[in-house]
Amino acid sequence: MIRIMLPLVLFLAGSIWEPSKGSHTLPRWYAAGEAGGLPTRPNAERVLIPAGPFVKGSNRGADDERPMAKRSLPAYRIDRTEVTRAMYARCVASRRCSQPAIDLAQDVDLPVTKVNWYEARVFCAFAGGRLPSEDEWEKAARGPEGREYPWGNDLDCGRANWGNFENEGPCAGKNPGRPTKVGNYPQGASPYGVDDMAGNVWEWTADKYDRDPSRRVVRGGSCCSFFVEPRAANRNAWDPQHRDGDLGFRCVAR
Repeated sequence: MIRIMLPLVLFLAGSIWEPSKGSHTLPRWYAAGEAGGLPTRPNAERVLIPAGPFVKGSNRGADDERPMAKRSLPAYRIDRTEVTRAMYARCVASRRCSQPAIDLAQDVDLPVTKVNWYEARVFCAFAGGRLPSEDEWEKAARGPEGREYPWGNDLDCGRANWGNFENEGPCAGKNPGRPTKVGNYPQGASPYGVDDMAGNVWEWTADKYDRDPSRRVVRGGSCCSFFVEPRAANRNAWDPQHRDGDLGFRCVAR
């Protein structure tokens, strides 16, 4: 029942909040570019995830997380944060990406949202990468020892932006109930130093959902989800055309 209702709940959550206005500077991981001195292609700060084994899945979650098993991956790099509005705006300006239904010039450090799976893939190619596989995402989130959450095994409202939907939920009154700027919870970083792998916005991965290949897997939970804890092994899946106010992504590269 939870998995059937969750996309609807999150759709509603994405439709009720409006980001506050504010002035921001461009993130420091942008390289100087071409026309007007503005960058045309984002040079994302990517974190090295070393080659080797990791623990995939969990025995305490839903059936689609089981069984827990050891996997091994070659080395790769993953964006330290979710892709921001400022990053995505460069792709739109270069006419490689379509304009999402948000103002990319406002709150530029927020994660870009209302981008579907196909659009996320286009951006990652533009940025010199691709969407992460489920395995790549999970290893970056929980480290080689298989933590339940990026920071450890104990749930904590102070380490991630999650658990508040319309002022209800375990983190109501503690977290804002809407996406916040990327990297705002450094105390919740993964063992590799990757931020926001729990909460803030759901994140597209490259993979089809094995129980319904017409859908694509999303990971990480969001600001507005409290039916499901933001555990690193948790899986959800949506239609690749789906867009939402608390759905974003990050990229990887070799």
